[in-house]
Amino acid sequence: MANKDDNQSDKRSGNWEPDPYHRHDQRWWSGARWSEKVRTDRTTMIDPPGVTPRPINRNSYDGPATPISDARQPLRNISQYVPHFLLLGFLFLLATIVLTLIAVFN
Repeated sequence: MANKDDNQSDKRSGNWEPDPYHRHDQRWWSGARWSEKVRTDRTTMIDPPGVTPRPINRNSYDGPATPISDARQPLRNISQYVPHFLLLGFLFLLATIVLTLIAVFN
C-alpha cells in the first residue's frame, strides 16, 4: 500500500482513514491531502493536521532531575531594607506633591 503523503496520482474521492497523527480515530483524506476534519467515536470535529510528535522513550526516564549545584549566584545580595527605602521614597514623593499643590493654590 502506498503512503498517502507521497502525493501520488490517486484521483479517487475522499474517505475516512486512520489518523496518521494519532490524535483521533480517523481523519478525512481528500484524495490529495489530509484534511482538518477528524472523527472520534462517530463525533466529527476540526483539528488541523500537524507534525507527529516523536514518541517518548520510556526507558530513558530515570526519575526526577537532580538539582543544579554549580549554578552561578547573583552578583550581589539585595539588602533587606530595599522595600523600606522604596516605601520611604514613595512617601517623600507624595509629601512633595502635596506641599507643591498647597503652595500653588494658596
